[in-house]
Amino acid sequence: MHRLLLAVATLAASAASAGAEDFYRGKTLRVIVASEVGGGYDLYARSFATHLRRHIPGEPTIVVQNMPGAGGLQATNWLFNIAPRDGLVIGLSQRGVPFYPYFNDPNAKFVPTQFNWLGSFAAETGTTTIWHTGKAQTMADAFKDTIVLGGSGPNDSETYPHLMNNTIGTKFRIVSGYRGNSTVFLAMERGEVEGVTGSWSSVKSERPNWLRDKLVRMLVQIGRTRAPDLPDVPLITDFVKTDEHKAMWNVILAMAQAGRPVTAPPGIPAELTKTLRAAFDATVKDTAFIAEMERGRRELSPESGEAMQRMLEEVAATPAETLAKLIAYTRKSDQPGR
Repeated sequence: MHRLLLAVATLAASAASAGAEDFYRGKTLRVIVASEVGGGYDLYARSFATHLRRHIPGEPTIVVQNMPGAGGLQATNWLFNIAPRDGLVIGLSQRGVPFYPYFNDPNAKFVPTQFNWLGSFAAETGTTTIWHTGKAQTMADAFKDTIVLGGSGPNDSETYPHLMNNTIGTKFRIVSGYRGNSTVFLAMERGEVEGVTGSWSSVKSERPNWLRDKLVRMLVQIGRTRAPDLPDVPLITDFVKTDEHKAMWNVILAMAQAGRPVTAPPGIPAELTKTLRAAFDATVKDTAFIAEMERGRRELSPESGEAMQRMLEEVAATPAETLAKLIAYTRKSDQPGR
């Protein structure tokens, strides 16, 4: 019986593969990128497109089209509402965009869980990084002393510290007004601020000398699991106590885990979703693709489409009142010295 079931499953898989091969042969698959040419998302998409073709039965022609606008919302709305639902269009969304409907963004005209998520190229780990002369030696110090961090707007550099202040009781004070990470990094070197909260990959890529010369220390990492190169840095979840606060951080960590997500529009045939997910998984394991990512110093810690779908469903189940508090908690906190 076992052998019979295995044979039936093998035949079904072969038939599906043959069907996909017949469908994609001679066709053109479009990859829509929600950003300008030359940016990080665009570079991921173009490398991905080069190698993806080999892993789709029938090896269709693959073209990349840029659709910037509204911080990534324009492309995501288009994929949900206008894109053909025939398996010949997929898109690379910007990290936070799939979660905008949960934050009541009126411009987000889509239902995240109805997309057919194919996977994500890289989960993003955040860190609170402190200059070596800063008074905080460990996370315990952030509960006792006011720690001054640089902020560059309503992004990780400000939302993460606000949320830490409001949920676990840290005493971060945010100095806003910096244009971006690079200017906060300069401010740290000049002694204007003690640190920054944001992308760990940005610290590594933009200031490798900081790590080499031991000019900074990391107080906490913001991710679902410890980064391999931060084995001794505690996770934010080590400090979160209440169920409601854990639910808030689950949303934030899902956004970080989503990294650089790839999706197909809703309503495409189920067999083509399986084909595209399998092709994504095979591409991110392709040694040639991995080598290209390493040459470009681009992060690659892929997530499957099934895992992406589960994460978004978990976030969708978060109570509305918890999401409302989360929005408030990421925008303001009772900071010492303000």
